[in-house]
Amino acid sequence: MKWITARRRHPLAGYAVVMLALTLFGVGYAVIAPSAERAEAQTLAAEAAAGEQPTAEDVAQGREIWTKSCASCHGPDGTGGEGYTGPDITGEGGAAVDFQVSTGRMPSTNPDAQMPRKPPVYDQEAIDDLVAYYEAQIGEAGAPEVPSADIPGSAPVRNNFADEAAYEQALEEWESKYEQYLEGAQSTDAGMQLYLANCAHCHSWSGEGGALTGGRWAPEIGDASPRQIYEAMITGPGAMPVFNDTTVTPDEKQELIAYVKDLQAEPNAGGIFDLNRIGQVAEGFIAWTVGLSLIVACAIWITAKQRAHD
Repeated sequence: MKWITARRRHPLAGYAVVMLALTLFGVGYAVIAPSAERAEAQTLAAEAAAGEQPTAEDVAQGREIWTKSCASCHGPDGTGGEGYTGPDITGEGGAAVDFQVSTGRMPSTNPDAQMPRKPPVYDQEAIDDLVAYYEAQIGEAGAPEVPSADIPGSAPVRNNFADEAAYEQALEEWESKYEQYLEGAQSTDAGMQLYLANCAHCHSWSGEGGALTGGRWAPEIGDASPRQIYEAMITGPGAMPVFNDTTVTPDEKQELIAYVKDLQAEPNAGGIFDLNRIGQVAEGFIAWTVGLSLIVACAIWITAKQRAHD
């Protein structure tokens, strides 16, 4: 004890204690703290649990879907080229993959033809896995990504759930998100102006679609989910131009989508001779032609009757 007491009075004793404390602290932290690999793994796991980052298992399942349904046309690396019928899609982005597969346009048996909307081959969970693999291994940086989860996709499908209770819960959550997104639009009038200026000349005033040049057509958009409409705007599928977030801001896209869905919900006031809301000009022209033809027919009939009477 006397030895320790004597050493405590040494001028360097304080420095030695500080150094010892720092050493013990550093060694303890090195033992307890995670390595870089562990830290990254823990971060990815936490983000995956929060729905922000796909897991390695998700990517692996997406690889299986790619190999089975996509690689035969686009190649194993998505570049297409000689020996493959599909185009290079490495720069299209995850948003384009999600749009094409969720609308049933892909996988396609004829990549050279414009494909109509069909029931999707895969459910949304499988599509998310495919997008995760595409973005991890194939897609280029900076390409359009799948929009925020706040923008609702398609409604849940009963066949994708094991029981009715799980389906009802998923449907209720989707409806809540759907209504919240549409109600978040600041002005459907502004959305109408955007739609009429940028969309109506191809998709018609009512969203029923219409013919384009070269044998193509603008599809009907009433069945498209808000996410699919958003993805179509930022990726420009087919002959559609791209409306990125600089050209049409996310808030303006929300207003436009809200107007499209509001337009879709309007009842059809076409009467007994329903023309499927093909447009005011076309419907007016048909009505004018039919009405004028009836007037001419009546005039001919009256003249013929008068001549027979004379």
